[in-house]
Amino acid sequence: MKRYTAIIIILLIIVLSYFAFPLLITHPVKTISLTAGDFEHIQFSTKNPTIYRYQKNVLVIEVDNSASFLMQAFDTVKHVNNVSFEWKSNGLPTINDAGHEARREGDDAVFKLGLLIEADEELTSLFLPLWMRRVNELLNFYSGEMFFLVAGAKHAAQQDWPGPYNKRMTMIAMENVSDFQGWSKASYQFSEPVKVVALWLMADGDDTSSSFTVHVKNISLE
Repeated sequence: MKRYTAIIIILLIIVLSYFAFPLLITHPVKTISLTAGDFEHIQFSTKNPTIYRYQKNVLVIEVDNSASFLMQAFDTVKHVNNVSFEWKSNGLPTINDAGHEARREGDDAVFKLGLLIEADEELTSLFLPLWMRRVNELLNFYSGEMFFLVAGAKHAAQQDWPGPYNKRMTMIAMENVSDFQGWSKASYQFSEPVKVVALWLMADGDDTSSSFTVHVKNISLE
C-alpha cells in the first residue's frame, strides 16, 4: 500500500510540474534596478544636461530646458512583450497637442523609455556625433532602431509616430492609469516580442523650454 501511495505522489508531482513550469517561464518579469552605477549618463554637446538622482530605487529627474539620457546595455538579448512603470511629476513639458508633439519644436516628454532593438549589423558613419559613438561602444549587440515609449503623451494611447529627429526612432504613446496617491502607471504591450539590447531612460524639455521634476519607479520588462 505504501508503495502505491508513493507512486501516486510521484505522478502527481510530475503532472503538477508539467503545468506549473510553463507558467514560470512564459512571462519572466525583469524589474530594472534604479540605483547609481546601473546606468551611464550620456549627454549632448549642444544641450544642457538633465539632472538624474537615485533615491531608494526611485529615479528623480530634474528638467530645466535640458536633455540627456541614461543608458543600460544588456549582456543578453531580451525578448520583451510588455513594458510598465510608475511615474508622477511636478509640472509637464509645454506641448500643445499631438501635432506639436510630432514636430521637432514639441519633441519633449515628461518621461520616455527607449528600447534599442537588435540589428544584424552596426550603424556606422564618419559623421556620428560623440554621444552616438559612446552608445555604440556600450552596446554588446548591434542596434539601429529604437522604440520610445512615451508617458503622458498628447497622442492617444497606442498611437505611434516617427521621431522628428531620427526616423529610426518610433515614438509610441503609452496607456496611463492614475491612482489616489499621485502616481500614474504607464504600460504598453507589443503585438509580438521585440528583441531588446539596451534601455534608455529620458526626460527632456529642451525643445519646449520646459522645467519640471518627475519621479519614476517600478520599471518592468516582461
